[in-house]
Amino acid sequence: MSQNYLNLLINELESRWDEITTLLKAAEDHKETNVALHDAICRSVTVLMVANLEGFYKDLIRNTIDDLNDNYRFNELSEAIQRHYCSKFLDSQSTDKAKNTLTNILIEEFKALNSNINFKPFLYSKNNNPKPQVIETLFDNLGINIVFQVLKSSRYELVFSEGNSYLEDKISEYTYELHNYSLNFPYQYTSKSFNILTNTSKQRKERTLWEEFLDQLNKRRHEVAHGNDLRNIDSVENLTFQKNKIIFLQLALIHIIIEEFGTYTAIYHPRSIPLVSMLVLN
Repeated sequence: MSQNYLNLLINELESRWDEITTLLKAAEDHKETNVALHDAICRSVTVLMVANLEGFYKDLIRNTIDDLNDNYRFNELSEAIQRHYCSKFLDSQSTDKAKNTLTNILIEEFKALNSNINFKPFLYSKNNNPKPQVIETLFDNLGINIVFQVLKSSRYELVFSEGNSYLEDKISEYTYELHNYSLNFPYQYTSKSFNILTNTSKQRKERTLWEEFLDQLNKRRHEVAHGNDLRNIDSVENLTFQKNKIIFLQLALIHIIIEEFGTYTAIYHPRSIPLVSMLVLN
């Protein structure tokens, strides 16, 4: 294939938001002339933004597994990925000791077969809203522990101290950067942005700003979707800001994947496509 799957996902980020961008523009256009329509659109956007993030995390995991499959066989994968994959074939009612023994047996069998893995064991069997614990578990399955602690103190947490114009500038800049990092596999990055935690015994610290943001996002979605609050309390400006924060989080999660499965290189590989064709998010 000509592109890595993760690279394709990065290049699709703008179009994934087209529907919501169109709705926000329509709401702004009717802010004075049709308040009922404006409010209905804003309430719809509240639900759709959460759906967008849910669809994104599914594709992020799927595309990551597809890139691993294209470049590695089972015996080349990390122990964390091997163990999680094999554990999904076991009876959930088994004892921990039995699960561990059977997992070790399955790992050896899959190593002998040296086959690819399927992405489905790395996702939930049922749909789940993008709550912090859901996203954290998905990254745990890939061997990346306490993902929101990884984000803490990184450049991506500046979203909570800056305005919307900052986000729009940085979204374009970081998309450009991550596009380049993901052109090859292993992904290649020129500077380390995270301290990825590999110690599973690491104790959880205080709740992060990203976790609190997702708590509020899911809470508002729940209130609207289940009819608990029939009012519109959000402006187009505020929803646009929330949208850009979510895009920021999507880029951050992609970046963590790049550093986990990539290699550091001091050589910067320039893009082979014109800058004008890169994403410019509204």
